[in-house]
Amino acid sequence: MISLDDRMAILDLCAAYNYYIDTGESEKWADTFTADGLFEGTVGKAQGRAALVAFSEQFGKDYPGSMHFTDNHLFEPDGAVMHHRCFLSFQVPTDGGTNVILAGYHDELVREGSGWKFRARRVGALAK
Repeated sequence: MISLDDRMAILDLCAAYNYYIDTGESEKWADTFTADGLFEGTVGKAQGRAALVAFSEQFGKDYPGSMHFTDNHLFEPDGAVMHHRCFLSFQVPTDGGTNVILAGYHDELVREGSGWKFRARRVGALAK
């Protein structure tokens, strides 16, 4: 069990991650990660602040108008690391409607002076 404060802080971090990548705020998106943070998924891999910023900038060009929605958050504390899993609905507008991709995040979070940050965020098919 985690504290309500930690739960809310991590949910806020997830919301910030979604909002910043969807609105093209690449520097702020990279701020949701530790300095050496890792993002890994089917659309690419980036590690470290400069690579995360560049990834987010390219993502905005590749998926304009896209939106991330996350739900069903699970938290598993492990010493100084918080393991977090949740579902992702990634929605991309098209000329004929919206493409929806369903996936899941598997995260490792650590607390830094300014709060919780992603040390690693992996996205892919929902698997055990």
